[in-house]
Amino acid sequence: MQSTDTFKLQNYLFEEGKTIDLYKNALKEVGCESAYYCYELLSNGQTVKEKIRFFIYTSSDNNIFAVMPYVHRAIILNKVETGFYDVSSPWGYNGPFFKEGISEALVQEFWKATDNWYFENKVVSEFLRFNFFENYKGYSGEVVHTLFNVKGDITDRDLFWSNLKSNTRNQFRKAEKTGLEFKLYYEDITEKQIADFYQVYIGTMDRRNAIDSFYHPMEYFLNFWKNNQEKCAIGLVYKDGLPISTELFLISEKTIYSFLGGTDSDYFKLRPNEFLKISAVIWANEKGLQYYMIGGGLSNGKEDKLYLYKKKYFPNDTDIDFYTGRKIINVKKYLEFSKAVGHSIEGDVRQNIREGFFPRYRDLTLIKEIDS
Repeated sequence: MQSTDTFKLQNYLFEEGKTIDLYKNALKEVGCESAYYCYELLSNGQTVKEKIRFFIYTSSDNNIFAVMPYVHRAIILNKVETGFYDVSSPWGYNGPFFKEGISEALVQEFWKATDNWYFENKVVSEFLRFNFFENYKGYSGEVVHTLFNVKGDITDRDLFWSNLKSNTRNQFRKAEKTGLEFKLYYEDITEKQIADFYQVYIGTMDRRNAIDSFYHPMEYFLNFWKNNQEKCAIGLVYKDGLPISTELFLISEKTIYSFLGGTDSDYFKLRPNEFLKISAVIWANEKGLQYYMIGGGLSNGKEDKLYLYKKKYFPNDTDIDFYTGRKIINVKKYLEFSKAVGHSIEGDVRQNIREGFFPRYRDLTLIKEIDS
């Protein structure tokens, strides 16, 4: 068991060169291989008012036991800066990455240290998206089950195929017969292939009227690929040489993760998306990967349509739970800011944060109503 007396929390702003290298080396020391912690994946969308930072939790002899990237956001209400901040996880599955074997007592001390830093630095609340390595255990705030994520064992290719529902197998065969061609590019990806991915992806975002955070510039994908070639792959489905369906996959921990993708709606009837996902499983199996994480739905329930679509690929596999964390550090300011956007909270605020939008003062619906 580690002593908790000589550990310290260090806070850094991501800057070119020194601190980025420090972050990457810290991830190596704690044994983090997850693609979701890659700096290049986290770095999109940073603004003057929203800075991506990271904590490192170390012993007195500089051994690192935890690394946590986070977004430090200025709280601006009615276009006026409040002088206070909140913390959110970068997009994806992260939160703190703890070194294997860290004691429960030291995990609790880590959270105490972050809470103290928050209070001293005018942080009002924290919202975290936890990873899939149970880093939610010991959290000092409220842990909320948020989604069921579909994860499939792909070590037995024949078993995967036989477990598919008959209509899904038929959709794959139909796609083959219509002359669709699947290519998966890994490590030797070219800028042309990234451009093909981007064309289909952005077209899909336009069709869905996606929120701004999904509109990554092409340079974002190029930069991620150039710095993490072993952790990303691009799947493309072609019809007569034209890219019509695509997916950017993340690869780590013997797992292939669905990340971002899209399909040209003019070709839906050819079932290119089913063709892409099943073909990607076949490729991953041949590469020796063990799992396919396809993700969850839009809501926390097994009746969600997107969840059910994804579940058809792994109907017999056990889902993996995705948790988020909610924490109020400064109750007085949380109530004040929530009231400023038209939301009065009755009773003990800390007992009412598991439901609804969090933090309440960032509820865009309420803010729009106030401004209108």
